[in-house]
Amino acid sequence: MAVYRIWLRLKNALQRNTDAITSVDKLKAAITTAWMKVPNSYVHWLYNSIPRRLRAVVTSKGNVTKYNGKRITFIVLTNVFLVNVR
Repeated sequence: MAVYRIWLRLKNALQRNTDAITSVDKLKAAITTAWMKVPNSYVHWLYNSIPRRLRAVVTSKGNVTKYNGKRITFIVLTNVFLVNVR
């Protein structure tokens, strides 16, 4: 999922800097720095990929797609997606 990719990017950035993170304040600063380094173009690319990803899940009837490794069951109620990952 698109959000997972952002979290993974932040996690990897923090793991490269573990020696410098010695307090909660330094952790907050490291997270902020890592987030600020994520290019806006990357966030826009992920955001724009969401409809394509949802279409893939609909087409596969909730089965595995190239975007996920898990079966996803979802219900569409008046343009609201409720997602259940199994």
